[in-house]
Amino acid sequence: MPVTMEQVINQLDREEPLYGQAAQLGAEALPHLITLIQGEDLGLAAKAASLAGLINASQSADVLEIAARHPESVVRVAAAASAKNLASVPTTLAMELLNDSDAGVRKWTLKTLEVHHPSGIRPKVEEIMKSDPDMGLRDYAKQIINQLP
Repeated sequence: MPVTMEQVINQLDREEPLYGQAAQLGAEALPHLITLIQGEDLGLAAKAASLAGLINASQSADVLEIAARHPESVVRVAAAASAKNLASVPTTLAMELLNDSDAGVRKWTLKTLEVHHPSGIRPKVEEIMKSDPDMGLRDYAKQIINQLP
């Protein structure tokens, strides 16, 4: 039976969604998550981005790429934090998030890079380590740089 938008909203439209339960909706929920990310409800958009990584289907990274370009930082932060749940993080997604103007997005992306090491990402982390305006992020980048290829 196909997953409906109503089922997705029923899982996410709570103060604190049960993301593990919601992730069981599987890859069929991803088109609905894109719709929610692009919709008017900022809370649902952020929750949809969070769920996309937990579903961890082959198209989940594509959904997070859409969330990474959202105009509101709360959605981009959710995408950055959720990316650590993917089987692997595409370099394009990691670079987009590391180049974000919001320090919270960059921070959560660095946390994701503790788990995932996409190819070619080290120079960007070195740049953050040397010149990010947020001193805390510089220090954090120093902590993880040796984990990266």
